[in-house]
Amino acid sequence: MGWDAFETATRQGSASQAFPTGTLARYRPQVAVSVLVVVVLVGGAFYASRVSERAPQVVYSASLEEVENEAQDPLRIDINTADVEELDELPEVGPATAETIVEYRRNNGSFRSVEELEEIPGIGPATLEKIEPFATV
Repeated sequence: MGWDAFETATRQGSASQAFPTGTLARYRPQVAVSVLVVVVLVGGAFYASRVSERAPQVVYSASLEEVENEAQDPLRIDINTADVEELDELPEVGPATAETIVEYRRNNGSFRSVEELEEIPGIGPATLEKIEPFATV
């Protein structure tokens, strides 16, 4: 046995240890899928952490006093400033009556009290009783 035999045996041994063909070749698709899943999960975690760092969007902003006033008078409509659409939201008030209220306000000025709505044709004591909890001047 000469020098060539020793060199060939050494080369074969190192080559088989550097790249094991049996185990890695057999599980190559599973390893590739596992690496892909890890990359997607790490990318998703990174993206989620970056998105959460943005400032939150303000959907509704109001002062504490405005919120307290709104809670106390949740559906109050100012009959001196409301337009036809807002007045139409009052109980027993339809579009025609709302238009009449606006016309009365144009001709006679602002209402001094909610009870003055009885001057509007179609609004009597029974209707005024239903409107009063939701109207203000």
